Amino acid sequence: MIRLAVFGDPVAHSLSPSIHQQFAEHTGLSVDYRAIRASADELTAALDGFYVSGGQGANLTVPHKQAGLSICNSLSQRARTAGAVNTLLREPTGWHGDNTDGLGLLWDLQRQAVQLANSRILIIGAGGATRGIVPILLEQKPARLIIANRTFSTAQQLAECFAQHPVSACCLDDIAQLENIQLMIHASAAGHGGNLPELPELEGSSHPLCYDLSYGAAAQWFIRWADNNNYPSSDGLGMLLGQAAEAFELWTDKTISNAIRTRILTSLRYHH
Repeated sequence: MIRLAVFGDPVAHSLSPSIHQQFAEHTGLSVDYRAIRASADELTAALDGFYVSGGQGANLTVPHKQAGLSICNSLSQRARTAGAVNTLLREPTGWHGDNTDGLGLLWDLQRQAVQLANSRILIIGAGGATRGIVPILLEQKPARLIIANRTFSTAQQLAECFAQHPVSACCLDDIAQLENIQLMIHASAAGHGGNLPELPELEGSSHPLCYDLSYGAAAQWFIRWADNNNYPSSDGLGMLLGQAAEAFELWTDKTISNAIRTRILTSLRYHH
């Protein structure tokens, strides 16, 4: 039995247990994957207790992705570059941290035939979720990646981490004037609180794809905003599936093929 879990606050909504159970069925493994609610103050103790009970791997979701860095004894280059952790693997010396969010997003965008090379990408939010996806997006050679945040200094600090790339920052109020945005990604945690940052219409862009990294109820606010502006939209269920497949391979050495990923994603959309 492989004992796995996802830690977050909130976490009851998570589809990760269902996804990993389906991965287990397709690979013939016995997996016990649970959702465990833990506040920021409780996370270290919760992970210690999980390990003592036989835990071998875990995911971190909102709001723990940046806090996870300090819990790990070692980090992958992806996690180090992103400055955020979403996947933990227990090693003899402690937790090893990785970040599979970027790979998950890339898989879903490629699945939807989204053109990333030479594109102009706008990301709303400058927290751990954004840190997790910026490196992989930059590997696709966009023409420009713009990070917009309510607090400009936070976005600017993150953009400066990637100063050797075409990355810049702006305030939320300034996004209306941005030109030729092809992909707009909502990466803030506002949807989990039942709201959305005040976003103006993108007057300088024509019908960008609006992609929310969240899914379910948390994504509905941004999806509704996109619909009201007649922009095509997508939630992050495909990203969730993609990052989960990468984490599952890290824990088990079992690859989840694109065909199985797509089949499970279709099933999740039908049932949820």
